[in-house]
Amino acid sequence: MIEGIILAILLLLLPSQFGRHFWPSEAYLFGLKVDYLSPTLYLQDLCLLLLFLFSVKRNRKKFFSEKKHLILAGLYVLISSLNIGFSPNPQVSFFSWLRITELVFLGWFVSQNAGQVFSLLGRILPLTLVFEFFLSLRQAISQSSQGGLFWFLGERSFTIFTPGIARGSWLGKVLLRPYGTFSHPNSLAGFTLVALILIFGKRKLSLFDRLAISLGFILLLLTFSRAAWLAALILGLLFLLNQLKLGFLRKTSLRRFPFLASIFSLPLLTYFFSRTTIDSSSFLIRRELAEFSLQEMRENPLIGFGAGRFVISLSQNRPVWQWLYWLQPVHNIFLLVTAEGGFFGLALFGYWVFGGLFSLLKKTKDASTWAILLALGAILLTGLFDHYWLTLIQNQLFFAVVLGLSWGVAGKNP
Repeated sequence: MIEGIILAILLLLLPSQFGRHFWPSEAYLFGLKVDYLSPTLYLQDLCLLLLFLFSVKRNRKKFFSEKKHLILAGLYVLISSLNIGFSPNPQVSFFSWLRITELVFLGWFVSQNAGQVFSLLGRILPLTLVFEFFLSLRQAISQSSQGGLFWFLGERSFTIFTPGIARGSWLGKVLLRPYGTFSHPNSLAGFTLVALILIFGKRKLSLFDRLAISLGFILLLLTFSRAAWLAALILGLLFLLNQLKLGFLRKTSLRRFPFLASIFSLPLLTYFFSRTTIDSSSFLIRRELAEFSLQEMRENPLIGFGAGRFVISLSQNRPVWQWLYWLQPVHNIFLLVTAEGGFFGLALFGYWVFGGLFSLLKKTKDASTWAILLALGAILLTGLFDHYWLTLIQNQLFFAVVLGLSWGVAGKNP
């Protein structure tokens, strides 16, 4: 009962980023604070700590009775210890592995309670999308943050004139891309896309669910995130083809809301995607980040240069970037994992991600499993073009939840 309440609060807090930042000397670059390097205690961390305390005693014997769990735990401790020990900034890497361990626990907990978590998400995510839509709409109209209570939920203070703020261009007019309670519109877009997919997985959509899906789709357009749009196009097409297949095989009506929503949204997404352009400087800097990560992989192939150190290493090797707003991780989750964690880190990451993915591919008969498969696919596709699933708290937690669902729904234990 108590665990269920804490779990519900945690899922309700998924889009928030209320926390206490700490600023050791390692969190400063060129005399400026860098959020990626700041150890932070979030409200969600307290929920996870309570879940851990309640569940560890109940599941301790079960966990340590399985040889596979012991082997995985041993490998995890060995790899993390080596990565921290050989890191030039062990304190930074230690706190990064502490966060990773928390996310691993969350994924494991969700896998053990997959049915309950999916049911709770079905009630909470529509509320989340409606809230984020209206906040983002206010930001887009006023071209600034709203402040007040929203600041405590994670909204940053900004206007369209804030240096480094994300802007979009439509019909020759420069617009502020809304942030919601997130650190960046791309982060909001990825979260929104995955939330939309999981809501589609409900057995029966209520009127409020349909409203949330409609507003969530508009929110996705407002973010001007081309990576999220592209992922939505690819996955939407797969969903549409699957619906057509099921409709013909089972001779059921295709006039259901998910099918009709796909028919409407795919052409609109195609239109928006074709009417926006990629900033050439953005592409060049992303390529520079990728080339730098490959360089670091060659120098530290097995254990990487330390978890959480990408920005530090970048600042040391590309000092001219101190004058730019691109002092951030490489925009690809696989390159980021390999650069910071080496081959061993990538192997652990691949086991959790692709183990869940392949398990789902063997069991795609019901709507919920299909939705979780598409949600994980959305994370991996957008993760090819950005880093937020591994670096920003809301997306980190949501990623862990989806991974846990992929193992739990498929009947596997990570």
